Amino acid sequence: MRSAYLTKSISAATVRAINYTPELGQFLQHHQGADVSRLGNLASIRSPGSAMFRAINCSLEFGEEFLTQADIFAAEPTGRTIRPDTIPDLESRRVKKGQILIAGVGTLGETELYGRSIIADDRLVGKLLTSDTLVLEPTLDEDTHYYVYAFLCTSVGVRLVRSASAGTKLLRPRRDLLRNLPVPLPDRATLKKIADLIRTTVTERERYLREVQAARACLEALPEMQEAIAMCQERKARCIQWDGSLSTLTAWTYASPGKALAYLQKKWQARLGDVVGEGNIFNGPRFARISCSPPHGVDFLSQRDLFLIRPIPRRITHPGFTNRLLFTPEGSLLVGGHGTLGEGEVFGRTVFVSSDLASCALTQDMLRIWVQSGYAELAYTYFSTMVGFRLLRSTAVGTKILSLRPDLLRALPFPEISIANHSSINAHVQAAMEARVTAANAEKEAVRTIEEEVLPEWLA
Repeated sequence: MRSAYLTKSISAATVRAINYTPELGQFLQHHQGADVSRLGNLASIRSPGSAMFRAINCSLEFGEEFLTQADIFAAEPTGRTIRPDTIPDLESRRVKKGQILIAGVGTLGETELYGRSIIADDRLVGKLLTSDTLVLEPTLDEDTHYYVYAFLCTSVGVRLVRSASAGTKLLRPRRDLLRNLPVPLPDRATLKKIADLIRTTVTERERYLREVQAARACLEALPEMQEAIAMCQERKARCIQWDGSLSTLTAWTYASPGKALAYLQKKWQARLGDVVGEGNIFNGPRFARISCSPPHGVDFLSQRDLFLIRPIPRRITHPGFTNRLLFTPEGSLLVGGHGTLGEGEVFGRTVFVSSDLASCALTQDMLRIWVQSGYAELAYTYFSTMVGFRLLRSTAVGTKILSLRPDLLRALPFPEISIANHSSINAHVQAAMEARVTAANAEKEAVRTIEEEVLPEWLA
C-alpha cells in the first residue's frame, strides 16, 4: 500500500521513504522523557561473519550444520553439513541460547522473512549461521531481552527493522540505524507477563522437537527400519535390479531409495492405501489469490509457510469453491507436492495438521493425505523419517517441477508394528502437536499484549 508522510526533521533515516515509518516519530514525539530506549542500549547487534568462503559438503559426523536465513525459521531447523576447516570465524557464527536472530537480507514483500525475528532455543543451539542473519545478544536482564524479542515480532517491530534498510533490490539493515530504533518499554508487571509468555514459547518449541524425535526413535529402532536406513541413507547415483511390476518407466521411482523400497515391500504386507480411503490423496485446485484485509477473507498458507515454526499467512478472499479443496482437517497429512529434488527442498516433506493449521486455506502445491483415524500419527512419523522421505520422493514424476503420483503413493509399504509401539508413537506425536500449538498461542498472546496494551499509549 502506498503512503505519504510528514516529518519535522530531515535525517539520513528520512531522506528515503523506505527508511521511514510514522511510529518512529510518534514514539519520540508523544513521550518526551518517558521510558523509551534505543535498541542498541537493550541488545548488542552484530553479524556472525562477513568473510566469503567456499562451503564443502561432508558427512554429518565430520562437519558442522550450517543454517541459512530461511532454515532458522523452520519447525525442524536442518541445514547443510559442511567442513569446519573451510569456515572463517567459526565460533562467532555458532548459535547460543537466547539470541534474537533477525533475517537480514531480502525484499519488502508482506509475507517475506526479511526483518522478522526468531529467538534461539535448543532446536538451533550449536549450529552455525550465515552472514545474512543478524544476531542480537542480551545485554540486560532476561525479562527485558524477551520483551525486546516480542516487540520485534509485532507488526510495528517488523516495520521498524525494515525502516533501517539500505540497498536496491536486496535490502539489508544498516546497523547504525538499527541501533537507534526506539523500543517503548511498559511497566514492570506487563514486561514480566510478556517475558513469561516468551519463556513458555521457548520451552514448548523445544518440547515439540523432543516429542517428534522420540516418536521417530520408536519406529527407527525396528530391525527392518535399520536395514532400510542403511540401504538409502547415502544419496548417490544408483543402479538396481527391479523384479516387481512396472507401474512407471521412470527409473528414479525404483532406484532413488536404493533397495529400501523392495526390501520393505517384502517385509511389510500393509500398504499406505490400506489406511487411506479412495480419493483421499489429492492436490487442491489452482485459483486466483486476491488480497484483502480482516475480517474479510481467509488466512492462506503457501508451501513454505507450512514448514515454518511461525507461519506468515497472507489474507485472501475466499475463492468460492468447496472448503474440502481449500482446507484440510486436523489430523491429516500435508506433503510438499511440487518441487525439485534438492536435499534442502520441501518437496516430499511431511506436515501433521494441528488445530492451528486446520483453520487456514492451503496452496494447491501441498498434497493432502487423509489417513484413517488412529493411523495418522504413525503415518506422519513414518514419512517424516529419512526412509519415509526417500520413499515419498520415489513416487515423483515429471521433468523440471516434479509431482507425486497418488497410485504410486498408495502402493508404498506401511509399517506393521506392535500395539504398544503404536500407542507410544501416537502419544509422542499428540504431545508434540500440543506443544507446538501452546508455543504458537503463547507467542501470539505476547504480541497481542504489546499491540493492544502497550503501543496504543505510545501511538495516541
